[in-house]
Amino acid sequence: MTNMLKICQLFLFTLSLVFLFSVTIVIAQEGLLDGKVFVGQYGEKHKRTVKEDELRFMNGKFHSIVYAKKGFNEGVYTARAEEDKIYFEATIVNPKQGKIKWRGIVHGDSIEVNYRWSKKGWFSSTEKDYSFNGTLKK
Repeated sequence: MTNMLKICQLFLFTLSLVFLFSVTIVIAQEGLLDGKVFVGQYGEKHKRTVKEDELRFMNGKFHSIVYAKKGFNEGVYTARAEEDKIYFEATIVNPKQGKIKWRGIVHGDSIEVNYRWSKKGWFSSTEKDYSFNGTLKK
């Protein structure tokens, strides 16, 4: 009986070590992307037309040059680092044009972003999906 107990204890100890070393600790980090500016192309998903935009991360805020010209304010972003990538989310708002939710990944000097522009109207709502791919501005 004691041998069986020792084997169970050893098994549980080994299992806990495997679990401990396989868990990635993820903590949102304030200002993780501050000072970075990315230039690239964006377009509505499933359409061929692409245009240029510049995405800026400054003082905990996210800013799109194109959407600022359309009246969207800069928005607070959150970011977390996992291994060699930084995952971020942000929302920008224009009271008349709706809101845009951004989700992206920064890997080295490149960025890939998917975002959804939602606009609620009196009689209907509109949602359009877009993507942006760019590189760090130097």
